[in-house]
Amino acid sequence: MYQITKKPFIMNTTQRVKSIRNELKNVLPAYKFSVTKRHWNGVTIKVLSGPKLIDEDYTDVNIYWIDENYTGATRNVLTIINKIANEGVTYRETGDYGMQPDFYVHIRIGDYNKPYINNN
Repeated sequence: MYQITKKPFIMNTTQRVKSIRNELKNVLPAYKFSVTKRHWNGVTIKVLSGPKLIDEDYTDVNIYWIDENYTGATRNVLTIINKIANEGVTYRETGDYGMQPDFYVHIRIGDYNKPYINNN
């Protein structure tokens, strides 16, 4: 399984996104990604093509329920993506809202206007 070995991110969203993009390319070269900054404190990662992951054209991934919703290679790939993207994320108490992250991660397989391409 993938192990994080890098130093913590500098707390700048643009730098985080660039680092995530580069790490995904290095660790999962069989997949094509779109990694973009989302608002001022988040990233959207779209898995655009690669070995078979899903039977649908696209799906949004709930990063908190990967183990419960996916199996096999799909679970492994999504877990790696999630670990890379969430490296260095810290949580803080915000009163009525409970614990909130300082950086948000959104993962999709494919997209509503650009289906996932299975390269098998």
